[in-house]
Amino acid sequence: MRQLAMMVDLERCLGCRSCEISCQIENGATRRRNKVVCLEPREGSRLTFMSMPCMHCEKPACRQACPTGAISKREKDGVVLINQSKCIGCRFCSWACPYGAMGFDEERMVADKCTYCAHRLDRGEAPACVSKCPGHALSFGKSEDLRIQAKSQGRALMDIDAGTNPSTFYLARPGA
Repeated sequence: MRQLAMMVDLERCLGCRSCEISCQIENGATRRRNKVVCLEPREGSRLTFMSMPCMHCEKPACRQACPTGAISKREKDGVVLINQSKCIGCRFCSWACPYGAMGFDEERMVADKCTYCAHRLDRGEAPACVSKCPGHALSFGKSEDLRIQAKSQGRALMDIDAGTNPSTFYLARPGA
């Protein structure tokens, strides 16, 4: 399986929330599937923003927690999806996700999350958030290619792995 991944450059994220808005528009979602958070600055540093889509983990805790098998991982690209017709609204997946990426659609009473815009991927396009980021903070592609890109830039990846091997990862700010 080729694992697709997203790399977020914390140095380039402007905190503009274009990723949130483009996701909502693209997916017709009533809630945010992606969120931007502001990290508390350390003394002498500037504000840092961080886009947080689903991590599309190698070992998704949400899938393991789902009692109906509504959550699956696509073999062709590693994207984690929810079959909402199987979802019973128990929210076990939300509680299991160590990254807080799983949401809940209150109107339809089903789990909802970032899909890396799977419908766009199927057409050979990047996720909407990546294509609309004015700061070019989001990169998308094969996991190993993005890791090589980070290394070639001399940048470190932040370790946020909670035992699930996430496929969304973060480039630390230089000197951080």
